[in-house]
Amino acid sequence: MAKPPLEVQEALRRFDPDVQDLAAAARAIVLDIIGPCFELIFPIQRLVSMMYSTTEKQMKDNICLLVVYRGHVNLMFPRGVDLKDPRQLLEGSGKAMRHVKMRTLEDLERPGVRQLIAQAKKRQGLGTPAEPLRKTVTSLKRRPAASTQPAWPRLF
Repeated sequence: MAKPPLEVQEALRRFDPDVQDLAAAARAIVLDIIGPCFELIFPIQRLVSMMYSTTEKQMKDNICLLVVYRGHVNLMFPRGVDLKDPRQLLEGSGKAMRHVKMRTLEDLERPGVRQLIAQAKKRQGLGTPAEPLRKTVTSLKRRPAASTQPAWPRLF
């Protein structure tokens, strides 16, 4: 397995090595199935979210996400309710989102995990990039620096 790009390594640095390895392995499987795509990384307080989409419109054309927690990784599907899941891997009770929880590298190889990703990639309504991608485009969403200006207007 190739090392993830620096943006991914930087985002995962806050986690224990076993969780870093799990997240990197899950990422490799997602990219192997999806192929070249747009990868957007959100470091959010105690977790990291890595979003995979077919176009620059990450929310609209989102295929799946990897959400990295302190002790596990969730493979999330924004339209998980629409996926066929004969092995009953999907968890969640929300209106649309479903996830597969992975605690070990062996969980990545459970029968049905790859099929769920492949199904999500074929979801109707996903856009296509203006030009075909030759490689994955990874970007890190950084939090804006705290402003020294107050949030309210100056009155005096």
